[in-house]
Amino acid sequence: VPPAFALPIDECRRFRAAGGRLDDEVWRAVLDGLAGLEERTGRRLGDPEAPLLLSVRSGAAVSMPGMMDTILNLGMTDEVAAGLARLSGDPEFARTTHVRFVHEFGRTVLGADLDEPTGDTTAGAVREAVRRDTGEDVPADPHAQLRGAIHAVFGSWSSRRARAYRKHWGLTDDGGTAVIVQAMVFGNLGGDSGTGVLFTRDPLSGSRDSYGEWLPRGQGEDVVSGTHDPLPLSALRDQLPDAHG
Repeated sequence: VPPAFALPIDECRRFRAAGGRLDDEVWRAVLDGLAGLEERTGRRLGDPEAPLLLSVRSGAAVSMPGMMDTILNLGMTDEVAAGLARLSGDPEFARTTHVRFVHEFGRTVLGADLDEPTGDTTAGAVREAVRRDTGEDVPADPHAQLRGAIHAVFGSWSSRRARAYRKHWGLTDDGGTAVIVQAMVFGNLGGDSGTGVLFTRDPLSGSRDSYGEWLPRGQGEDVVSGTHDPLPLSALRDQLPDAHG
């Protein structure tokens, strides 16, 4: 499990009470947490020679699938993308990872209305589309990226879809979400990588059978977003028996 740190739910309440502002004390704690991740991984945020990329995700006390925001591959810049291409030996992996980040940040943090990337989309093209739609730029400073992502995840607790979900299920609005900042893993790096979901019960029948899906070369919410066709666990057993075991 990659190293991580969390901003607890109490900080979400403080964030909302302050009108959507992260106070200086919390930001200093975030930077301390980031320094710990850099020490444990031997990588640094924004360093093309040893890049650390981050996922910034929600962690509500009650599961709200698909309701809260997530930003993956945070820390990508043009220089980091070039370094990632050198280190991995796979320029296409670096390109798609860069595109994923710019698209996700533009849509989730800046509110851009964007088409889904195609096979030849560049990060520069997505960045320009974000600028045209919002009048704002995806930050080139990874620390500004991190601050914006934390704001977005805390803010997603109060989004229209999250409020509607809680109303439907009789959940209170006065809770909040944690923010988990974690070193990235790359489900999109090669055919023996992927993303997936696993349940210890069949959610339809309740029987004690492992149930889930996986997606080779997938990342994050690809397996549950409806934009890809995931595979059953039996396909994982056939293709990667050790991982399945």
